[in-house]
Amino acid sequence: MNIEIPIIGYIVTFILVFAVISLFRLLFKIISALLSNPPKTFELDRSALIYYGVCISYITTVIINMI
Repeated sequence: MNIEIPIIGYIVTFILVFAVISLFRLLFKIISALLSNPPKTFELDRSALIYYGVCISYITTVIINMI
């Protein structure tokens, strides 16, 4: 039974790292769209909005549970 808790911690950390990486990627795309000459419109489809929303909510949930 003691083996399960560290494994869950590793899984939470693994998913957290990929959520942070995907949000940094989104931030980079937004900044590159703003700084392009001429500035391009930045549009996300519905599935991308849902994905990034889940990433943000997962990160905030992990932060709240760490407090």
